[in-house]
Amino acid sequence: MTQRHRARAKTKRPAFTAAPLKPARRPVFVVTGRDKIAIRRGATIGHRVIAKAMPLSQPAGGYRPGHDYGVFVAGKSFEVRELSAAMPPGLRGLIGGFHFAPGGNATARTGGDNVPAINPRSVWDTNFRPACTDPRGMTLVDGPRGKFWCDIYLLAKDHLTRGTSRFAATIADGNDPPQNPDGGYFAKLDYATAVAVMKHHGKGLLSIEEFFAAAFGVTERTSHSGDPVATQLDAARTSKFGLMQATGNLWVWGHDGDPDQPRPSIFGGSWWIDDVAGSRQAGVDYWAVNSSENLGARGRSDHLPPESSPRQRRRAR
Repeated sequence: MTQRHRARAKTKRPAFTAAPLKPARRPVFVVTGRDKIAIRRGATIGHRVIAKAMPLSQPAGGYRPGHDYGVFVAGKSFEVRELSAAMPPGLRGLIGGFHFAPGGNATARTGGDNVPAINPRSVWDTNFRPACTDPRGMTLVDGPRGKFWCDIYLLAKDHLTRGTSRFAATIADGNDPPQNPDGGYFAKLDYATAVAVMKHHGKGLLSIEEFFAAAFGVTERTSHSGDPVATQLDAARTSKFGLMQATGNLWVWGHDGDPDQPRPSIFGGSWWIDDVAGSRQAGVDYWAVNSSENLGARGRSDHLPPESSPRQRRRAR
């Protein structure tokens, strides 16, 4: 590999966080209100133990709905800063972050609300985060086989510059195919394209069981009034974990969960159909070469596994 190719390879998947030192069972941050977050009492950051819960101040101008924020070490204190799409990898002092959503998560089965709030499931830190390199715009889901992280937003057309999960971004679909890492844009958004895009970011597509879990809480059998075009708040179809436009906007590519030969599948329904869209709507063993204006994608990542207990480690030996 030439020096030029090595440099190019390094820029493909920038890491916004350092490698974990000790995977944790919960984040060092706790959400205490719609726009309030604190460092937990007893949390260890570096060599410092936080003796009592430490509320974090908002950045100047407050939080902007639909944006990600990072918590940085600033001398002997901590400060919150917005994590923009253009920020370089390896940000010095970054210890974690969260997403300030344009609306709240579902609390029952009628969707969320339109009051901006920190998504409590989006909170991450260096030792509690997705396994992918960029944790921004993701939410932690309690899945059927353990926890995993899911993109809050539908795949963005310009995912190389804006990330796979960004607010107010043009949605990638058959009419607006996503950027190709090799240059330009793909010709379509079929199953293979969706897989390739997510793989580039260290992510994958949802299995049918994962989708059922992630989309739970939406208003079932309803859909958006038309082509949503961009990622946005659609409160009636926000899920328990804070997925935006989780159903009834665009179908999303996924698979049936087979561990050896996963079959291409589509989930959720689109604005084309109303009374059948929802968290249990699925087309399994779907035509893999299909590409349509009402078919997009949503990424997922494994949860960084917590450190096993001494008993588990002894058993593993």
